[in-house]
Amino acid sequence: MASSTADLQVIQPGQLIDGLSETPAEGTAVVLQGSRIHWVGPREQLRSRSGPLDGLADGSEPQVLDLPQATLLPGLIDCHTHTNMPGDGRTGKEVDCETDDIRLLRSARNVRRALESGVTTLADCGAWNRTGFSLRQGLAMGLVDGPRVLVAGRPVTITGGHLWFMGGEADGPEGARRQVRQLIKEGADLIKLVASGGSTVTSDPFRPSLTVSELKAATEEAHNRSRPVAAHCRSTVSINNALEAGVDMIFHCAFYDPDGSHRFDQATAERLAASGVWVNPTLHLGTLRLGMLRQKRIEEDLSAEESADLDKLEQGCRVRMEQFGRLIEMGVNLVGGSDAGWGLYQFGDFQGELLSMKEAGLSPMQAILAGTRNTAAALGVLDSVGTIEAGKEADLLLVEGNPVEGLAALRRVVAVFHGGRRVKCTA
Repeated sequence: MASSTADLQVIQPGQLIDGLSETPAEGTAVVLQGSRIHWVGPREQLRSRSGPLDGLADGSEPQVLDLPQATLLPGLIDCHTHTNMPGDGRTGKEVDCETDDIRLLRSARNVRRALESGVTTLADCGAWNRTGFSLRQGLAMGLVDGPRVLVAGRPVTITGGHLWFMGGEADGPEGARRQVRQLIKEGADLIKLVASGGSTVTSDPFRPSLTVSELKAATEEAHNRSRPVAAHCRSTVSINNALEAGVDMIFHCAFYDPDGSHRFDQATAERLAASGVWVNPTLHLGTLRLGMLRQKRIEEDLSAEESADLDKLEQGCRVRMEQFGRLIEMGVNLVGGSDAGWGLYQFGDFQGELLSMKEAGLSPMQAILAGTRNTAAALGVLDSVGTIEAGKEADLLLVEGNPVEGLAALRRVVAVFHGGRRVKCTA
């Protein structure tokens, strides 16, 4: 059946990173039809016999976007965000004083910023009460403009554990199982387990929280319903507990002993590499306050407290980069997740995390795949997004220059397509 030009768009970039090949391709074209990718191939085949533009119903020309100085790649996928959070330095406990209405309005603003920056799919891995589900419903109804949002809902945590105020407290294997079942009943796309403490003052980031039996019960229930499981791990013991439970993703993956000292644990690292689990290092989050203090030191004097904080942050950054450099060398699978909304990480620069992962040791192409194809695989959505292939959703990003030659090009956004629709930027 002949196609009409009304539902066809042709993109002709200078380079194409499809998420499948090891190097960018030149001389290619991508044809969109409606919300999906219709055809990908050499530009000279566009009008060949049986090519995608052969036999157009009205004989006219489709819309063509010719950008020889740009690179086309899959839309970015962020596996770790908190859309309720402001990214202005306030803690979760401080945001807990707000209403769900305010938090939901903030989520709507944040996802719009993410989409305009090139993130076409993101996972909300911890929101208050039902706000994550309401956000997803508002997106589906067209009340809010944003990327595809996968919702974890309330993180499953022990009583008084990290993020308890979001509403997901559960104790004991059956309590954890019941909480997961309830989340899936409400429509959770993935499950977030809090395997260690964190920044919540009633928790200890250097010690495990959910037990192995609780983690196993929750993971078993999630996998029984085909939901991926992510575990927040800020200690070495919690990493091993999460691996024992068979989770799919480990967030933070920080090697800390119970006394708060950082110690690279070779046995744990080897276990991570052998497991094939996806590891989200959240590296950029830790550099944001560091950068702010460095800039302030240039412009004015730091207080004694700020100077001590700067020294601590610089040491911590070195340690983290060294740890993940070693994990990369060992073949651990890194995947991109910003933790946007938390701390000082505002939505709109997921690219910062990919750049930090490159600094830790990934090649530019590996960093790009960590924020596209591999993230889609970790979240269980690779059948529809994450690569540029015929039949997949037309979620695309065009950037100025070639990010394989300089990864910072990912920040030079030329155009974003979401479901075949070109996103109109408000900035």
